[in-house]
Amino acid sequence: MGSFIVLGFVVLFALYSYRSVEREMARQFNREQGLLAQQTAMGIEQYMHDITNILNLTIHIQTVADGDPRAIDIALENAFLSLKNKVTFVFWENAEGIMTAHYPRAVLPGLEGKDFSFRTYFRVGKELNVPFVSDIITVGGEKNKDIPGRFETFIISFPLKGKDGRFNGVIGCAIDLSNITAHYVAPIRPSETGYAWLLDETGMILYHPNPRWIGMNLYDITMKLEKQGVNVKGMQEIKHAMELKNDGMYEFFFPHYPSPRPVKKLLAFSSVHFLNRRWVTVASSPYSEVISLMSGTFRNTILLGSVSIWFVIIATLVLLRINKARATASERNKWAERVLVAHKRLETIFNGVPHYLAMIDAAFTMVDVNERLCELYGKRREDVIDKHCSLDFPESERMCNLKIVEQCFRTGQIVTERDQRVDIHGKPYFFDISAIPLYDNKGEVDNVVQYAVDITDKKALTEKLIQAEKMAAVGQMSAHVAHEIRNPLTSVLLHSELLEDEIREHGDNEEAQALIGTIKSEIDRLSQVTEEYLSYARLPLPKKQLVDPEAEVKSVISMLLPEARRRNIEIEVATSGRVPRILIDRGQFRQLLINLIKNAEDAMPSGGSLEIALTGIKDNFLLLVKDTGYGIPQELTRRIFDPYFTTKDNGTGLGLALVQYIANAHDGWVDVESQKGTGSTFILSIPIPPEGQTAKQEVQA
Repeated sequence: MGSFIVLGFVVLFALYSYRSVEREMARQFNREQGLLAQQTAMGIEQYMHDITNILNLTIHIQTVADGDPRAIDIALENAFLSLKNKVTFVFWENAEGIMTAHYPRAVLPGLEGKDFSFRTYFRVGKELNVPFVSDIITVGGEKNKDIPGRFETFIISFPLKGKDGRFNGVIGCAIDLSNITAHYVAPIRPSETGYAWLLDETGMILYHPNPRWIGMNLYDITMKLEKQGVNVKGMQEIKHAMELKNDGMYEFFFPHYPSPRPVKKLLAFSSVHFLNRRWVTVASSPYSEVISLMSGTFRNTILLGSVSIWFVIIATLVLLRINKARATASERNKWAERVLVAHKRLETIFNGVPHYLAMIDAAFTMVDVNERLCELYGKRREDVIDKHCSLDFPESERMCNLKIVEQCFRTGQIVTERDQRVDIHGKPYFFDISAIPLYDNKGEVDNVVQYAVDITDKKALTEKLIQAEKMAAVGQMSAHVAHEIRNPLTSVLLHSELLEDEIREHGDNEEAQALIGTIKSEIDRLSQVTEEYLSYARLPLPKKQLVDPEAEVKSVISMLLPEARRRNIEIEVATSGRVPRILIDRGQFRQLLINLIKNAEDAMPSGGSLEIALTGIKDNFLLLVKDTGYGIPQELTRRIFDPYFTTKDNGTGLGLALVQYIANAHDGWVDVESQKGTGSTFILSIPIPPEGQTAKQEVQA
């Protein structure tokens, strides 16, 4: 009796333990199924990102975006070679939706010249100017029965928009869905008879081992089974979860292919996101297969327990071991959570540093970048991670200084280079860059952190102070030299006029009079030069007032127009919208205009055209003076604003220095864009005063 009582308690305890372990095993297995579904989803997502990244890079080639057919042909071929074995073909449909080019041309040879403007992906690209992933369609279109080798697939398209904003069609690719499912979904076997399947966001089955279900909606299949009296449970909850969550794990009753009989199953799903599409990868297995080993063990326990009490003891020890394993697993989960929290804290610190950080491994791959660096280059973090820091980016978009990173890996020491110029999206920046080594547990450098500090504003301020000191010194010297020369010149001019009168009184000597005229002409030229020096040295602080720049420009042009016509130069004034009024010294502004216009005229000795454009952009007024002269060599553009630097035979080198001085005195700046042989464009920027300050100036006036 005692043995039966002990055995009864043992059996009850074993049954209870069995149920607990069974549920834990099912949950653990479903977590593994979830990881399998996530891994499948990540593989598909990476597959699609590789395709979209190549297409995105292709449409940003300027000649391609402008619709150049030859450039597009080359780009299509390069894109296909980059995506070989991933896409069936790449194509270009022009702005009217006509298939103009596709590669390789051997695929669907009758495709070119067909009209696909009715397709949703084309209309989305044309009307919304965004990339688009189509539904499953028949390549070639239902209206084109004459295209050989038509097949069902889906399309990814990107719109082409030229520099002038014109829509130039779409570039896209055709992807065979069976190629994706054959590589990523069909091979998945979570259990002996388990399998994986694929849905889209509407619930349509894209892949399933049962070929009859492909193309059908899962929820329609569920309703059909319920109408047939099949006991289906849990699918509505799963449907709701798939609509709201990115991943999940559930138990449900559903037929397990190829059997039509519903069985209890374990299901885990994970989402695939790319562009406007969301797919769901699903892994499912029969519950009985998951717990089959535990069921056999329990039956053997009952059988052997009825024969011997010793087996009960052994079974108890086995269960204790199982419980210990569960406790160990729980402890590991706690440590994993602590590691995750520590990682999140480090990531917060990494992104919170007010400078630019990038972590690079020994293969020169970008391991991590902080948000500030991504914002500086206008990129997303996922577009940078796992890319080679040099080979996978064009020269203007490289985020790492390969030279100092290599030196840091080689020496294992911190390497710093200061005052490094980097052009980002055409704008120059200056950085102090350091490479800091990170060591592994073997004492070897396995990663390098590149730390960059932006010193652009500091450098600009330093240069401005140096320029101001230089200008002050030049002004003092100019005043002294001009003053010492001016008085003797006045005396020489007076005696030249007296000598000229003497020559006239003693007869008509044309040669002597010509020599006197030459002397007076040279004296006038020297007087003009000294006057320029004095005006540069005596330039007062600006007396700012509200000025209409358009009216001042027209006034100056009317004054200089006769000289321009004599030199066969056409002057045109262009405005963009309403030109704002600015606070500036009117006299100095006119002097600045005269210097810029005369400088442009001197650059066009054989005549040409001069365009003056005025506009307001955000909080700044811009004045552009563009000539068609011989231009300025690149190596001289940084020196033309220096005092006394000139390329003219009779120039003083003070005109453009005076322009820069006036611009700086009004909190603005002046710059030049030029290439030798293509003319020059001088750009002046002056801040637009706030509305309150404008109203105050008007009241004072």
